[in-house]
Amino acid sequence: MRRYAKEASADQARARRTGPRELAAAVTPRYRFMRWLVRAVLGVLFEIRPDGLDRWPPAPFLLALNHHSGWDPMIVTSVVPARPRITWFGPKEADFGRGFKNRAMAFFGGVIPYNPQKTTLVSAVRAVRRVFDANGVLAIFVEGKVGFLESELLPFEEGAVAFASASGAPIVPCAIVGSTELWFRRRVTVSFGEPISTLGLRGATGRAQLERDLRSAMVALLPDGEPRLPHRRPLAWIGDVFDGTEDRERHRRHREGAVRAR
Repeated sequence: MRRYAKEASADQARARRTGPRELAAAVTPRYRFMRWLVRAVLGVLFEIRPDGLDRWPPAPFLLALNHHSGWDPMIVTSVVPARPRITWFGPKEADFGRGFKNRAMAFFGGVIPYNPQKTTLVSAVRAVRRVFDANGVLAIFVEGKVGFLESELLPFEEGAVAFASASGAPIVPCAIVGSTELWFRRRVTVSFGEPISTLGLRGATGRAQLERDLRSAMVALLPDGEPRLPHRRPLAWIGDVFDGTEDRERHRRHREGAVRAR
């Protein structure tokens, strides 16, 4: 009995350090509650509109997204169906036992943390394979970090294309528009493009072609230029609530640069 208690304690300690290990593709009561709460809160704070949900193929597939804010996973969760459940790849957190956002992710699960200093690529690939084997959806912010331009994409990291190519799962491009600067009742659009087949696209040449196709499909979902921000933006501070310290500082410098450029 003591041995099992020690093993359970060790598992809990490991989860606090490196994130949740149970990849819940099932729609559990805990997940239903989280989804209901997210939809209720974001429905009050913002005006979120989905577009193209009818383009989703049968699971499994990979959802490739751009990234503007720590709110983005919740924004997407608030507009997509409960099934198939989304598993998010790539929170680079050092300790999931600290901070409200980290504790919430550990409690609800459905994330694959990837901190290069603590997570091996082999274990990450195995976790991704388990998501696809369970007919789940794997979501990846393909740029690897937060960007602050609504009409442009940063360079892609290799993860999304490599995972999809290795598994043969199709890729659904997704563009979040409006979450760079958030305020009360800000309109945010989540657009989904046509699925991109990955069959036969293996090796360096196939992955390069797949990345070009994915970038083109995502760019087509973006606006032609940067939006003009209104002078009155009530509760504008809420946009930074779920951003990390580094992203807040980068965003501050971006805002200052935009002001100087006017």
